[in-house]
Parts: sequence; C-alpha cells; structure tokens
Amino acid sequence: MKTDGAAVDPDLIARASAFADDITSRLHRVVKTEKSLSALLMPGRNGGRVMVGIVEDDGFGTFPLYIDDKHRLDLLLKFNCCMDSSGKHLATDASWFHITAKGDKAPLFRFEYVRDFQTGLPCAHLHVHGHRDEFAFAMQEGGRGRPKARKRRHEVPRLAKFHFPLGGHRFRPCVEDILQAVVEEFCVDTVDRWRDAVEEGRENWRRLQLLAAVRDAPSIAAEGLEALNYKVVPPDSPPAVNQSRMRAY
Repeated sequence: MKTDGAAVDPDLIARASAFADDITSRLHRVVKTEKSLSALLMPGRNGGRVMVGIVEDDGFGTFPLYIDDKHRLDLLLKFNCCMDSSGKHLATDASWFHITAKGDKAPLFRFEYVRDFQTGLPCAHLHVHGHRDEFAFAMQEGGRGRPKARKRRHEVPRLAKFHFPLGGHRFRPCVEDILQAVVEEFCVDTVDRWRDAVEEGRENWRRLQLLAAVRDAPSIAAEGLEALNYKVVPPDSPPAVNQSRMRAY
C-alpha cells in the first residue's frame, strides 16, 4: 500500500488492496511477469478513493507481454476504486485497460469505464486506434451532436475517438476477457494452466456483477427465481428498481 497522505476509509483501503492482490495473482497465473498492482491512496468524495495500478515514481506502469520470449506488447491496467453509494461494497469509479505495441505511445485499442460519464457517451466503451476513410467520413456527416461539435472545434475525425459501447455498468468486459483476447489473437506467452485462471476470474467477475445487477432490479430477479420454482418472500418495503443503472448507456 502506498499513500499520498490522504485520509480515507480504512475499509476502502483494505478492500482495494485485496482487489489489487487478486488481480495480480490472476495475472501471474496467465502471463509471465513479476510486476504487481498496488493501491495508492488519493483524496476524494465519499471517504476518498484508491487508485490501483503498477505504481511507479513517474506515474503508472505497464505489464510487458511477450510473444516467443520477446517483449512485444504492454498492458496498462488501472482502476479508480471507491465505496458504492451504500457504503457496503467496493466499486469501480473508472478503469482503463490499454494494449500498446512496445515503444509506442498510442494504444492499439483500449477498454475504458467511467461510472459518471458525460451524457451521450457510453460509460463502458472501446476505442480502436486505427484508420479507415469511410469511418472518418461518417463521423463528420451529422449536423448536430458530436459531429457538429467536431466541426465547430475543427477536429479531424478519427476512429480512435469513436466510443463503442460495451454493456454499461454491469455487463462490461473484465480483465480476464482482455487477457484471453491477447493470448488468442497475438499468441502472447503464457504460463501453465493459464486458461483455468482466466475462466475462474471471469466466473468470479460475473458472479459479482450478477449480484450488483440483482441489487439494481430485485423485483426482476425475484420474477426469474419464481419462474424456476423458487419461493421468494418480498420484504415489507421492497426496494425500487434502480432505473438509472438499468437505462444507462
């Protein structure tokens, strides 16, 4: 645990540190690396926040990824952690998963999540850093919204600026999805039984997200259970559906 001197909730510190250790353990079971994620305390609302990543003197570092024992790619993993609105669960305020070719500054692609993103943009999204003339042309054709804003700023339309939506708050990709993608598509070097680690991590992630989705819509969860012949007894004051989460882009 590293700190900048900020006072934050001890429970947040403990949970974020455990989260950093869990992701690190998973990575060590998939790819060949000795680097580790750690938690950096930061000031913020709701008892503060914690940044999780490879903390280095000049910022956040990356995991090197090897192809045939040669360092070819870099993986940036960074999370902005906080407690959720109930104060009971660790939440991700923002996350960044970037895959970059060694020596380059611009990623090949990046998966990002921002919990309180600006209106009109998906909270979970993918950026692809490439180019295709037809795509750029389409991005500047509209006469309102983001195309109009690009024209007003004299901004060159680029594919990397397009936000591909990725399932919103609850159904976005996890770290294990990124790891399997670079292994399958780039043949990144792995350790023995890497697939077991990926599948275990993905299952854990989806279990957590399912629990969160149930908290968003408990009545819908009850309907699903009753359809499977479970007996569900509602509380005296059932919680309302979290419509903003269910409808979020």
